[in-house]
Amino acid sequence: MEALAAGFWGFVGGASLLLGALVGVYVGASKRLIATVMELGAGVLISSVAFELMEEAYDMGGFDSSSLGLLLGAVAFFLADSEVNRRGGARRKNPGTNKATRGQP
Repeated sequence: MEALAAGFWGFVGGASLLLGALVGVYVGASKRLIATVMELGAGVLISSVAFELMEEAYDMGGFDSSSLGLLLGAVAFFLADSEVNRRGGARRKNPGTNKATRGQP
């Protein structure tokens, strides 16, 4: 039953990401609206995975170990994302750039 619940919330999160992309492509919604819809989808996906994994980690290692693992994972993700942005990844996230000129100096 837990797998069905996780699958459902994963579907909801994935569907909202797809909805955000379709709205942006076909309707021409504002960047703020597109970002809001996509943030919701990403948040649902991340939280569903985190809740599933944290419960199992807590059962196996207790509060201290699971909390430390979650904190270290979040810090590692933040540092890796910052490094990708520092090396040019931030330019790829800009939705306002012309696709034809992307990748050209």
